Amino acid sequence: MQPLEGITVVDATQALVGPFATQTLGDLGAEVLKIEHPTHGDLTRSFTPQYNELSAYFVSLNRNKQSLTLDLTSEEGQMILHDLLEEADVFMQNFSPGDAEKFSADYETVSELNDNIIYCDVSGYGDDSPYSDQKAFDIVLQGRSGIMSVTGTEDEPARVGISVSDIAGAMTAMYAITTALYHRERTGNGEHIQLGMLDSSFQFLLYHVTTFFATRENPQRMGTRHPNLMPYQAFETADGFIVVGVISEGHWEPFCRAIDREEWLNREEYATFTDRVSNRAELDHALDNIFADRTTEEWIDRLNAEGVPSTPLNTVEDIVNDPHIEATDMITEMEHPDLGTFQAPGNPVNFGDLETDTTQPPPMLGEHTDEVLAELGYSDEEIARFQSDEVI
Repeated sequence: MQPLEGITVVDATQALVGPFATQTLGDLGAEVLKIEHPTHGDLTRSFTPQYNELSAYFVSLNRNKQSLTLDLTSEEGQMILHDLLEEADVFMQNFSPGDAEKFSADYETVSELNDNIIYCDVSGYGDDSPYSDQKAFDIVLQGRSGIMSVTGTEDEPARVGISVSDIAGAMTAMYAITTALYHRERTGNGEHIQLGMLDSSFQFLLYHVTTFFATRENPQRMGTRHPNLMPYQAFETADGFIVVGVISEGHWEPFCRAIDREEWLNREEYATFTDRVSNRAELDHALDNIFADRTTEEWIDRLNAEGVPSTPLNTVEDIVNDPHIEATDMITEMEHPDLGTFQAPGNPVNFGDLETDTTQPPPMLGEHTDEVLAELGYSDEEIARFQSDEVI
């Protein structure tokens, strides 16, 4: 049994934040109907590189969905959307500011059609922000949220290498939607969820914010280093990089043994995290020289023998081929009858009795339009007219 079996999600989102959230709902068993513009579809369909005639980016976010093309600027397109929403459980949209009203897909309109729908409105800033009328994408939100201010080197800020603001919004939307479904199960009431991605990005700052409140000092960019822990960072070795995490004071002594520096245990300036952070420049220089003397494999063997948390710095190729990923089935394979086999990251949740399914391939643009419209009761003649009028 899949936990969301029987739940219908109408997905009028594109790019990353919405598609990632709805893909996960599909993994959990929901039927996801993806609404796309008839001529170009989700904007990520045009992203390179191509993977079996689809965008690799699009493939990563759109399994377990049916694609229905609709021109939501047309009255008939809006009529079809309303037909879908009358029977849906969840509606998720990330329209540009003002478009929900223009498409007759705002909460007031939709809730009159279906008063127990879960309506999830994802935008950059929400309705109550001074920035509400502005568009926002991941890099803008990384900059505005403060995330980029603590990412990078002392000399230059850096974008986090994954779309972390989009992912923060998607994960927040997922738990908001499933919570609202649980609430509806208990009360029968629908819900209007407004999610500002700046807020979901801001929450990820966590201890950076509380540290600011404690010290009234701005956290600084520190590369791979941690502001409160030391050593907790990447080091260059003779043939690559290693990542070390001395996360508790109990790791300091075995770390010193692993690097043949047991005399450091008697140095007051290295006695605690606070001391080591205060003397970071000196300790960093010493550790850089020490780790450069041996290979990554040699250091991993030494650190593992002492129980010090550490890892080689994996590339994407490394982690894709890692035995852990194989053991946990984290690479899913999807077979499309026309496009062939796709591979992508799977779903990380392992239930005891419930199941997830990640095997339905991403759809071609409009692949399921005729099928969905027929299920809504439209005749072949009406569907043909919609097509000639470019509604679909």
